[in-house]
Amino acid sequence: MKLLLTSTGLANQKIRNFFVSQIGSLDDKNVCLIYTIRQERDWQWVEYYHKELEEIGLRYDDVNISEEKDFSDLPAYDIYYVCGGNTFYILDRLRKTNLDKVISEAIKSGKLYIGVSAGSIIMGPDIEIAGLGEDGDLNDMNLEDLSGFGLVPYIISPHYTEKEKSSIKAFKEKRKGEPVVELTDDQAIFVEDGKMVRI
Repeated sequence: MKLLLTSTGLANQKIRNFFVSQIGSLDDKNVCLIYTIRQERDWQWVEYYHKELEEIGLRYDDVNISEEKDFSDLPAYDIYYVCGGNTFYILDRLRKTNLDKVISEAIKSGKLYIGVSAGSIIMGPDIEIAGLGEDGDLNDMNLEDLSGFGLVPYIISPHYTEKEKSSIKAFKEKRKGEPVVELTDDQAIFVEDGKMVRI
């Protein structure tokens, strides 16, 4: 199991270099870029991630989980790259398209997973933290089951700044000391077979 959990993907050069060091040869790797489009402006982020992967030299296919499709038969990829957005919406769409099962099985079989923001949060036990603070995601689809993939035993809090310090402290107290990993926009964690390394 290999997970690279980030706030902003591979924008930070140190994180990008680490990622490249983990995948070896680029020539034989293919990436599944998973994203959502709720508003027209979301396309700018998709274009950003396209550029990012092209700069690294990786081949990729797009999967838009906002479309009403069943992705159960998605072919296997070496890397699954799940972009950010509204965490509640993304988790809901992954379930409705059956990609949650595909991704979970791929990770368990040793494929590399990259999470960006919401894509990182969903790997934890649940996604409650996504709605934290004044800039938190709105659960506007009234998602009731907030269970994450549970592939890491800690809660991921991306885009962390000092402004979130008090709300994160209150969240930890509410959750009775459950581990929370705060990630600034220039930080990531790499989890391999249960061992976590900060980048």
